[in-house]
Amino acid sequence: MEFDIAKTLQDVSGQVIGELGDAGNAFAGELGKAFAEKQQSLAELSSAYLNGEIDEAELKQELAREQKVIEAQLITLEIAAKAAIQKAVNGVMDGLVSTLKGAL
Repeated sequence: MEFDIAKTLQDVSGQVIGELGDAGNAFAGELGKAFAEKQQSLAELSSAYLNGEIDEAELKQELAREQKVIEAQLITLEIAAKAAIQKAVNGVMDGLVSTLKGAL
């Protein structure tokens, strides 16, 4: 059976992002980038499993490691989003205070 890791990652990522709706669209690019960076190692793991070089337990263990790396990459996105939200809220509050002072 022929296995195309790039197509599989694209299909699965698209499905997951679709299920997340607008929230998924917000980080689709970063998720795609993270998987693209891991594509080679995921392809090697997939090939090793399909060729009988590793068993399912080893596959799951290695995929769990890859998952942690991808999650760590996406944490930076979470931090950036939180900073942007804080900046936006601070701007609104500062604007409100300025407006209120001007109304006095």
